[in-house]
Amino acid sequence: MAKVAVASTDGVSINEHFGRAKEFWIYEVNEQGTYHLLERREVLPAIRTDHKHTAGYAAELLDDIEAVLIARIGPQAEVELLSKGVFALEITGPVDKALVSYGKRGKYIRSKLVRSPVEGS
Repeated sequence: MAKVAVASTDGVSINEHFGRAKEFWIYEVNEQGTYHLLERREVLPAIRTDHKHTAGYAAELLDDIEAVLIARIGPQAEVELLSKGVFALEITGPVDKALVSYGKRGKYIRSKLVRSPVEGS
């Protein structure tokens, strides 16, 4: 089982930029592609400024997650997440299809992401 966060304004589509997300939908996903919603984590209004929040705060908020599915993410936020062992995957479209796909392909995705920096060296 993997815990996956989704940046979405409606819980239907992955349509939110990581730095602008007001909340993250947290799912538990298994290798067969089934999933269920665990919770919604709100980014506290006091943390957001100019419709953005700090990458460090969001990384702390998601430090128990395996992967974050977002429409866009900046390089600093991605580094912050990686420092917590969380992978960011830029993807748009329906949440349900993305979660099923991640569940079935998560091991492969993780193996490629873990090896990528070494292969580039």
